[in-house]
Amino acid sequence: MTIALNRSSTLRSRWRGRFTRWVRGPTLARDLCIILAVKLVLLMALKYTFFNHPQAEHMMLPPEQVAQALLSVPAPHPSRGDQHAR
Repeated sequence: MTIALNRSSTLRSRWRGRFTRWVRGPTLARDLCIILAVKLVLLMALKYTFFNHPQAEHMMLPPEQVAQALLSVPAPHPSRGDQHAR
């Protein structure tokens, strides 16, 4: 029983020491974590602000129609010569 308590207390003190070093010292891992957290918050704010709901109910399109418009190749316009000469 005492061995298990000693082991858990040493693990806890290791994690506590590791956490205090992470908070106090300028480390690359901490800076990257902070930058990624800020980016995630900004991206989620943009998503919920601009892409969650359409502006009006009539703007809803079926997914098949959207895919057709995005993935289809537009037909080339027939050339009638140089437009700038007219």
